[in-house]
Amino acid sequence: MLSTLPVSRLSLIRPISPWLRLTAILGVACALLACQSRQVTSPAAAPAAPSPEDIKKQQFHTFVARFQSILGNRALEANSEGLTGEVRLRIKINRINQVFSCETQATGLATANAPLADLSKKVCWSAVFPVVPADRLDKDGNVEVVAPLIYMPMNDIQRLSMQPLYQHYAQSRYFADRTLLKAPPDSIGVVTFEYLANRQGKVEACVVNLQRHRERPEAFTYDNVLQSRLAEQCKHLDLAQMPGFSVDETGVSRGAVAFEYSPWMAGPGSR
Repeated sequence: MLSTLPVSRLSLIRPISPWLRLTAILGVACALLACQSRQVTSPAAAPAAPSPEDIKKQQFHTFVARFQSILGNRALEANSEGLTGEVRLRIKINRINQVFSCETQATGLATANAPLADLSKKVCWSAVFPVVPADRLDKDGNVEVVAPLIYMPMNDIQRLSMQPLYQHYAQSRYFADRTLLKAPPDSIGVVTFEYLANRQGKVEACVVNLQRHRERPEAFTYDNVLQSRLAEQCKHLDLAQMPGFSVDETGVSRGAVAFEYSPWMAGPGSR
């Protein structure tokens, strides 16, 4: 029962898509978050100003929706191999809203599935989640989100429709593995690499832009040194090895790859 869970443990229960379902344990007293009270007023009565408790509930519901969307969509984009099954993802976040643990365990519906567990942990470490409502933190300032992820099978048409998202994720991982994952920054943001390469994949020009992340704009720091380092790393990439690399009729490859970054993006031990 959700009502028996401590407030330091969060759970979200809601289908994300026909191909993936996500649940997570959010310490609330009302099942499935369907417990928002309603006031009955006469047609002539002016709407009452929201109480502090109503505001907290709305903030919590917004957090739930955003967390579900981010985790669910990222898991779908990362699953280009079409893995199926269920894994329980346990995400721990500290008082400054940094992820410090991503662990998995098998659920009652599936036995241990190492590839699915690895995929889910990689998704967890690469994501930037919204700020946890302060009243959901435990006495140590931490919170745990327990999210069973159910990866559903797709038919050929469905998988074909996902190809652009699979490629975008694969290309962002290609760039991340060779740049920011080597030395994660102290801030949170989104980096965009705009490149020009020849038919052999040698980068001839690369422009790097850093910008705020919509979920954590306050955690962004503009860093000229970081921007210059990333531009230099970009120029030494072999884009012929990048998933989806192609050239136009003139033998030139032009493109842009963007992904989010954070201090925890390289996984455990990176902070």
